[in-house]
Amino acid sequence: MEKKTQELIHLANKRFTEVLSDGFKLFIKAYKNLIIPLALFQIFLIALNVLLLTDLNWYIDSLRVSIDAIMEKFIENISLTESELNELAYFLFMTLAQFFLQNLIGAIIITIAMCSVSNYVFKFYMKEEVRFTESFKSAFNKKMLIVILIIGIFLPIGSFLLLFPAIIIFGFFIFLIFTYNIGDGKSPISEARSIAKKSFWKIIGIFVINTLFILIIDYIVTAILDFFLINDSTKPIISSWYNPATRNFGMLILYNILYSIVDIIFAPLFICLLTALFSSLKAKRDLKIQYQQGYYPERELYQKSYKILKQKPINRVETEGTTISPDIRLDSRFYCPFCGVSIDSPKKFCPRCGESLTFIEE
Repeated sequence: MEKKTQELIHLANKRFTEVLSDGFKLFIKAYKNLIIPLALFQIFLIALNVLLLTDLNWYIDSLRVSIDAIMEKFIENISLTESELNELAYFLFMTLAQFFLQNLIGAIIITIAMCSVSNYVFKFYMKEEVRFTESFKSAFNKKMLIVILIIGIFLPIGSFLLLFPAIIIFGFFIFLIFTYNIGDGKSPISEARSIAKKSFWKIIGIFVINTLFILIIDYIVTAILDFFLINDSTKPIISSWYNPATRNFGMLILYNILYSIVDIIFAPLFICLLTALFSSLKAKRDLKIQYQQGYYPERELYQKSYKILKQKPINRVETEGTTISPDIRLDSRFYCPFCGVSIDSPKKFCPRCGESLTFIEE
């Protein structure tokens, strides 16, 4: 019990930079088990987008000839006719519809992909005994529908509504990909919200760092591919794959896989970074609950580490600035998990040993 508590304390006190470092290390350690399923989900997503949205993309592209002329008039403050305004509105509507459908398909598939490995990555990070195959199978249960609804459907709807609702949903409920399958009997939604509480910007930071890291590498790889593949002789061939008269879905899928190779290779990175943050925040929340419920570490633990406690009983330490109040409730008191001293009021550091107690701050 004490060993587990010490491990939780270590996790809870990790700085954000340490969490990021752990996430990248986890990415390397768990890569061989994660890359195959997550890469397959990415390839499936690419194939789905090609099969479902190619016609729509081609149609929207065909509208741009007249739209360009309309936009030139708009920029030059030339009045638009009613038909031109209708055409512009129609083009914008179709573009937004394409954007929403692509985001919706992507969010659903990526949510399922993260759910399929989240339990494995979490247990692997916590050094628990876990088998990938069994964990992967157990991920697909009816509770996953809750995650798909909130992350896979509400999130792209929020993106469609000027982005801000999507950011809020992401920051508050992204941990649903873990909590839905923990199986502790609690509501996965309230559990995810409880763990994410007061850590909104850390969660957003994980997303931004992951996105920037992949975008930089993707920019370099795309530039190299364009240099070798896109020229006057290849452009007509690629265009023919999109043309309904000469369409080639197989080549379109391969072409899009090639240009998404960075996303495929680094598919496990986000779930690894998120796991490191989730584990730290969950440990902090769990420890806070333990101490609020009156959990006291056994005397034997800190007798072994601090011999002075073998000769002296544990006394309440009073420090400067701390006033003894006669009506302090007994259940509000807790013991330092490092040295065992009794502490009446929340502090950032133990008054005796100086260890950080930030994991139990309100």
